[in-house]
Amino acid sequence: MKPPLIVALIWFASLGLLFVFTAPISQALFFLFPVILWAVLFAGCLIAIVALATVKRDHRRGGAVLVICLIGFSLYYSNVGFEWGRYVLFQIRKPMYVQQLAEAKQRGHVSEDLGRTDNGPPKLHGFFWQRGILDNWSVVVYDPTGRVAKINDANGWDEIHSHDLSSLFGGTYYRCQHVGGGWYICWFT
Repeated sequence: MKPPLIVALIWFASLGLLFVFTAPISQALFFLFPVILWAVLFAGCLIAIVALATVKRDHRRGGAVLVICLIGFSLYYSNVGFEWGRYVLFQIRKPMYVQQLAEAKQRGHVSEDLGRTDNGPPKLHGFFWQRGILDNWSVVVYDPTGRVAKINDANGWDEIHSHDLSSLFGGTYYRCQHVGGGWYICWFT
């Protein structure tokens, strides 16, 4: 393997790790996270430019580097990489959430340092996925009925604010992602 191809593969792996660990990194670094993200994207642009410059003399390797960059940028700009990353991180964290759910059901509520409880009906327990900046935050919710996913049908902020789920957990609930079984990551502002 030639160095440009190795560099492209390392870049792609770094982007994949960024997709998976976006929530904990952005929570820990707040305003520095966009700088890291832009630096990784800039590095990908540089790799693609070098590949374009070398593609005439080495079609296969230069083309492979361009394909790797194209796939990486497509995953980023389509948001598919982030959706996949959240799914992977949830699978890593799932045993912790299952244990927290069992404890919350036993106590009747989630402790404030772990999340929030919405008394419903039906009663739902949300466990912090990411404590955001200012008033933006997200929780993981177990809802075997799938009712929380109906917020995704709302079209625009007017429909979100008039939706019966809009004040779930005391925030303005605006979107969720299904991550398997009855589990959802839900975003609030």
